[in-house]
Amino acid sequence: MGDNTQDQLLKDLKERARPCFQCGICTSSCPVFRVAPELNPRLSVDSIITRGVVPREGNEWLCAYCLMCDQRCPMGVSLAEILMEIKNISAREGKAPPDVIEAALSLMQDGCLSPISSRSEKIRTELGLPDLPKAEPADVLKLFKATGALEVLETNKAAQEEASE
Repeated sequence: MGDNTQDQLLKDLKERARPCFQCGICTSSCPVFRVAPELNPRLSVDSIITRGVVPREGNEWLCAYCLMCDQRCPMGVSLAEILMEIKNISAREGKAPPDVIEAALSLMQDGCLSPISSRSEKIRTELGLPDLPKAEPADVLKLFKATGALEVLETNKAAQEEASE
């Protein structure tokens, strides 16, 4: 992503975050913050509003995307979407965490993140539900290519390999 595009994206994020008056309801509503205080949604917004930069701590990856912050924000700031965009920026820069890279590689290889359990299949049969379709890795690869996710994954794999050297 070019610098101009990145600058425009940050301006857009700043504009979307501007109504935030730092009341802290997002943080007090966040179930992840209760167990991992390093994810402080309010500080992520503050970084964008006051400094015009994406926070570099990487804590946005802890967000469970439960939308509690969005639902409780009195100013209607979609903090979950802002955190998702911060993740996207981070991933495009090759800064996705190793477990995210591993999950994406697994998805490409197997077509799903976890196999369908025999217990699930049995329960579906008992309920008269049809079998779940088998995942097709080739279809996942097509999606990765069409959305640009393959390029982002390659960037992150390269960054991870470089960091391990």
